Amino acid sequence: MQIIEEQNQPFIIDLDEIVEQWIWHTWKKTKLLSRYKREDLLITINWKNVTFTQNNIDFSDISSSYFPRILNRTNFDNKTTNEHLYNFEIKRSTYSTLKILFTHTLHKTQESNMIFHLPQQIKQFYNDLQTEQSIQFGQDTTKEYEIPWNLNSQIRVPSATRIIANLNIDEEEISTKFSLLIQFSGRIIATIATRQSPNICLKFIVGDIVQIICKAMKTNHRLNSFKIIENNPPSIGFLMRGICSFRYGIRQNIVLNQESLELSSSSTSSCSDFDIKPSAPSEYPHLISTDSSLIDSNLKNRERL
Repeated sequence: MQIIEEQNQPFIIDLDEIVEQWIWHTWKKTKLLSRYKREDLLITINWKNVTFTQNNIDFSDISSSYFPRILNRTNFDNKTTNEHLYNFEIKRSTYSTLKILFTHTLHKTQESNMIFHLPQQIKQFYNDLQTEQSIQFGQDTTKEYEIPWNLNSQIRVPSATRIIANLNIDEEEISTKFSLLIQFSGRIIATIATRQSPNICLKFIVGDIVQIICKAMKTNHRLNSFKIIENNPPSIGFLMRGICSFRYGIRQNIVLNQESLELSSSSTSSCSDFDIKPSAPSEYPHLISTDSSLIDSNLKNRERL
């Protein structure tokens, strides 16, 4: 049975393998299957008659971290004897990243969706982020949201001067642990065929998933993470756990630095641009750290938290 539990590795219980072991132990003594080796048989499990429900998500240990990042660096060189005006125009986009990582989870081959409700601490920082996220059942999920931005201004560069324009972004990452109770009950339907003739059914099997899990728990103590919930009918409970994080840009910084240049004999001027990716969204605020005479007044400070 595939149960992955290593340090710094997720704990995963494979539901298909539990069902396959039950099928093998139940039917291996029948005359029909006794002449086949286990590796020669192909078991197909249908989970459509098993109902999975989820309770509310609990969040804990919410924390935040900040990460500075360089977006773009541009040099404006003026090797003439006169002041020059340069256009400073950039069109870029950046990404906010949502990650949902499971540390304790279930796996089954038949895909299905589950609804993950984001905590308010994440939702409040990005209005376009939906509170209810549809994700694959028990699987790690990463979603990226692209945000376009642009900058169009002018830089005044004095004679014999280099202006270095750095565009940086401050990013914040909100991270929280979560736990989510999953309950399931119903009947699995399985077919047994040979690998040589997978379309020819040798045996058709139906079983109650609660009874199957209960039998497996008696012989494998590592399945004690399952809980029997005495409802009518009874169901199996499993507490999924993991980490949810959202990383996003909160502030764009435009920093201007000035250096002196030696005038060439021809007194020529040049402007060189060195692009560094990725970049930042327009709706993030701008901070100016320089002499205000060096940048045109249409580049204004904006800040949004």
